[in-house]
Formats: sequence, C-alpha cells, structure tokens
Amino acid sequence: MFHLTRKLMMTVTVAAVLAGTGAGAALAATSAPAAAAGSSVPRCYTQDLSAGLRGAESGPGNEAGFILTLTNESQRSCFLDGYPGLGLQDFSHHTLPSHTFWGPTAFDRDPGRQPIVLSPGETVSASLAFITGTTKHAVWASYLTVTPPNAYHHLVVGPFSRAMAFPVYRGDLYVTAMARHTPHP
Repeated sequence: MFHLTRKLMMTVTVAAVLAGTGAGAALAATSAPAAAAGSSVPRCYTQDLSAGLRGAESGPGNEAGFILTLTNESQRSCFLDGYPGLGLQDFSHHTLPSHTFWGPTAFDRDPGRQPIVLSPGETVSASLAFITGTTKHAVWASYLTVTPPNAYHHLVVGPFSRAMAFPVYRGDLYVTAMARHTPHP
C-alpha cells in the first residue's frame, strides 16, 4: 500500500510541475496503469464488461465466497489493473453498509495488482469472500455491486439465492486483485 501511495504522490507531483510548463494536460490524461498496459490499448469501461459469480465456496467459521468474473463484452481489446470495488444492495436495490478489503481471502492468495489486456470475450476473475452470520451484526444482501478496476460506475450481480438475501457479517467483503486465472472450486 505504501508503494502505491508513494507512486501516486510522485505522479501528482510530476503533474503539478508539468502543469506549470504547459505539459500537464498530456500527463493527466494518461494514468500509470495505462502506461503499464501500453498506450494503444484503452482501459475497460464499465459498459464494456459483464460481471458474474461462479462456484460457491465454504470454509470453517462460516466463511463463504464466490469467484467474481469480469468479461469483456465489447468488440475491442481493453485493459484492467487492480482490485474491483464492491458494495451490497437489498432486494429493492438500496445501498447497504459494507466495507471492502483488498488482499488475500480465506480461499486464495492475492496475485497483486497487474495490468491485464482482455480481448473481446475474455474473462478475468478474483476470489471474493465474506463471513455469513445471522447475528444482529449481519447485513442482509440480495445484490452485489461491482465497480471494475479503474472505473467509476458499477455493475449489479444477483439476486444471490432464491431466498433473495443472505447475511454478510458487518457487510465485510474480502477480494483479491483481478487475475487471468483464479482457481475455481
């Protein structure tokens, strides 16, 4: 996290210096992930992607999870870089309290942030985990919102089950970075 924050601070500092020379607009339009993926491949926008959940996972201590997938539905290649943003909604699509933690999950190690170029039809995945519980601290969710890495808008996945809601302890969601291959259960 420190390395990423330091890199972001350096980028902002360079942009500020270049703004004084008139070259700032070019740098501000090019993000660090875009430079890493190659300037000829645009980032994946939310409208380019579909999201899904595969394979229910369960572990000791009420741990549960899914494989979260993002598929390029557009007619052009695009790139992703990093972690998805996650949120929870009730059956009426009202936002519920939640917290997303990036890193390893109970089911998979974190592959770390890496640029991934997706051709049309290709899919990337991440491990998504949470603790279920029916205590008063549970958030009863029907839908998952997924904001792709480097995006500002979200996709909605769900409902999760025929019961239309499941309990997520304190609304805490754990997710790895998007990767080419996440093991499926």
